[in-house]
Amino acid sequence: MTTRIFLDVEAAYDRWADSYDALDNPMVYAATAALERQLERFTGKSVAELGCGTGRNLAALTRAGATELWGCDLSAGMLEKAKDTAPGATLVQHDITRPLPVETGRFDCALVSLAYEHVERLDEPAAELARILRPGGFALILEIHPFMTLSGIGAHFPDGDREVYMPSHPHSFSDWLATFRHAGLTVSDCTEWQGRDFGPDAPAKLRERHADKPFLVEWVVSR
Repeated sequence: MTTRIFLDVEAAYDRWADSYDALDNPMVYAATAALERQLERFTGKSVAELGCGTGRNLAALTRAGATELWGCDLSAGMLEKAKDTAPGATLVQHDITRPLPVETGRFDCALVSLAYEHVERLDEPAAELARILRPGGFALILEIHPFMTLSGIGAHFPDGDREVYMPSHPHSFSDWLATFRHAGLTVSDCTEWQGRDFGPDAPAKLRERHADKPFLVEWVVSR
């Protein structure tokens, strides 16, 4: 029988680090597929990823021709993986709910993937996201769809005979829109991905359980 345990975000991701990229995780698959569609936007750009995890996205941005990469994450375990996955990136252990240790207007663009789910209040993190972007810069935000989190689904993973859960906060579309407005960010695109949008190679759990349900939301916002 599987035992469910709850950990804080930092402890959970430290424990998840070794298996994160190996697990058949439909949400990670979906976010990766959505990012692949947008990679050309990052060519020749300086990029910050907030909540960079194991560095898998930073590695993809490197292949896409990003000129400078900076990543931060709360989890030291995740950052240890990122050192090998994205050796050319500057990596910092940092909580994205706190002021970011970079100067104003430093980056051409930013990426936040599956990180804001763990943030209770979006206003301050979004204001910091806007602050580090140069005027005219953009951010790509990939996040679990509000329909999922509002129905009680959040990040979790198997750990032996245990299932590890962590804090997950639902954010409605009105929350997102108010947050962007207060941060001075303009929405240029919003895509609601359903399971069927990812094609026949997607994990069965994504294709079968969520074929016609909003699963991932993708925001493109500009400063």
